[in-house]
Amino acid sequence: MRLYDSSAIINLCAQRKTDELLEGYTLDLAPYEIGNAVWKQVHIHKTITEEEANTTLDALTEIIKNMKSIEAEEPLEILRIAIEGDLTYYDASYLHTAIKNDLALITDDQKLHTVAKKYIETIKTDTQNRGKTEGYR
Repeated sequence: MRLYDSSAIINLCAQRKTDELLEGYTLDLAPYEIGNAVWKQVHIHKTITEEEANTTLDALTEIIKNMKSIEAEEPLEILRIAIEGDLTYYDASYLHTAIKNDLALITDDQKLHTVAKKYIETIKTDTQNRGKTEGYR
């Protein structure tokens, strides 16, 4: 099974490849990360309007609601992973959860991908349908 982080969810939705998401897992924090990414596009980068942001967030939220959700657990272990891997706490949450639940991690975050592939099967969305994987333990 696969655990999708917010970067993978956003990119697969943009590519209209949502079917595979519905068979996978994400963390309970994904809606907040995705909401923040959409907010950045409006408020910081000014690449979309507020109306476009509402439509985008609605669609992404609907997809996430239909995915299997896992709660991030063991905050001290996540913090250790974040510090040792020089990752954000959010990214370390995905890595820890994937390791703990023996899930492949689907991410388009380069830094997370680089660290995670040392421990688990880690796949980018542009390669996952071609069967290419890296770093399987």
